[in-house]
Amino acid sequence: MKSLEIVKVDKPFHIDKLPLDKVYVLDDYLEQSLHHFLDQKLSNQPTWSKTNSVRGGSATGLPHHQFWGTSFFRGDKSGNMIPDTPIHFTYLAKWLNRKIMTDFGFKWIRFQYMGTNSQTHGQHGTTHSDCDERDDYNLSFLYYYNTFWNPSWGGTLRFYDEPQQGLDGRNEHIKNHQIGEVEFLPNRLLMFDGRIPHGADAPNERARYADRKSIVLRGDEVELVDKEEFYNANDRLYNF
Repeated sequence: MKSLEIVKVDKPFHIDKLPLDKVYVLDDYLEQSLHHFLDQKLSNQPTWSKTNSVRGGSATGLPHHQFWGTSFFRGDKSGNMIPDTPIHFTYLAKWLNRKIMTDFGFKWIRFQYMGTNSQTHGQHGTTHSDCDERDDYNLSFLYYYNTFWNPSWGGTLRFYDEPQQGLDGRNEHIKNHQIGEVEFLPNRLLMFDGRIPHGADAPNERARYADRKSIVLRGDEVELVDKEEFYNANDRLYNF
C-alpha cells in the first residue's frame, strides 16, 4: 500500500501541473482578524440544516453520514456557479473563492460545490471521493475556520486507497486502507485531488459540545492561469 505524500507549504503558490499527486497543507491561510471574522459570520448564520449527506450505494436509502451544513454555490449542468444562500453569505463565499483562485493560479471551468460542513461528536464522515475518475483537472479545497480547537479533540482527515460504503467496519478500513492523514487545525487550508477517497473523523468524547467546522470548495475541471487575472479581495470582506 503506497502512502500519500502530505506536503506543508508556508505560502500559496501557482499550480503548474495537474492532476495533483500530493496533498498540500497551508497553515495560517488568512490573517487572524479575517479568520475570526469568518468564523463569527458563518457560525451565527441562520441557514444551517442537517442536509449534507452521502448516500451512494446505501441499501436502505438512508445516508451513510449526515452533517450540519449550508450551501453557498452549486454547479449547474454547464459547470457555472449558481448561488444557493442569502446574498450577504454569497458575497462572503465569492470573496474566499476569488482569493483561493488568485493565490493558486486557476479558474473554474466546471464548478461543482462550495459550502460548509459542521461535524459534532458521533458524526464521522464516510469515505468518499469528490470527483469522477475521469476528471484529471479537478481540484478540492478544505478550509478549517474554527477559531479554537484543542488537538486532543480529534477531527483528523484521513485519505484512503479505496472508498468504503457506509461506516460499518470503519476501524478495519482505516487499518487496511489509510494512506495519509492531516490533523484538524484552525485556519488551515488543504488542496488535493478530489478523486482520492477521504473522510473526516468526528470530534471525540472530549469535544462532545464542539463543532468541527470546514468550508468545502471543489470543481470537476479547472484551467491554470500564469498571471493574476482576478482582483485581490483582501479587506473587501468587511464591506458588507
